[in-house]
Amino acid sequence: MSQYNLEELKMLNQVLFALFIAADFALFLFFQHNAYTFPWFALLGAGIGLAIIVLCWTGKKHTYFIATLLVSTAVFSVIYNWQAIFH
Repeated sequence: MSQYNLEELKMLNQVLFALFIAADFALFLFFQHNAYTFPWFALLGAGIGLAIIVLCWTGKKHTYFIATLLVSTAVFSVIYNWQAIFH
């Protein structure tokens, strides 16, 4: 396997891992809080906090992970809070 293929697999791994973390935490919050509104602030806070921690530890080495984590937490916040936003 060439170096290019290894780098592509690492980038894909970062993106999928960030999606997996955000989706699982959003699903956990959805099932844990059976209220009318989804705790979007907890989801966004966890995503931003984890992104800051990873950025401080690794610098710009894992930018795909950080960007995917921030975008997916914002998207899942809107998806799970859809009925409260557009009621």
